[in-house]
Amino acid sequence: MINTINVSLPTKLKEEADLLVSGGHYASFSDLVRTALRQVIVDRKYKVMIEEAKKEMSLNKNKILEGQKDIDAFISDTLR
Repeated sequence: MINTINVSLPTKLKEEADLLVSGGHYASFSDLVRTALRQVIVDRKYKVMIEEAKKEMSLNKNKILEGQKDIDAFISDTLR
């Protein structure tokens, strides 16, 4: 399903976005916005993971990851 939305942007921000599109960095303005939103969502997930790790460290609940399998499982569990 595709949703269409209207967004108001300051002129300078729209001009910068248009330069990225015209420069070939993105196929369209919509592509740029989708990419930016995905990145914000990923960044937020990592920030949450970092905060949880800091909290666990302060409570001495550290978890040792001994290899790629442990790392993959940890990330998978954390991103759910």
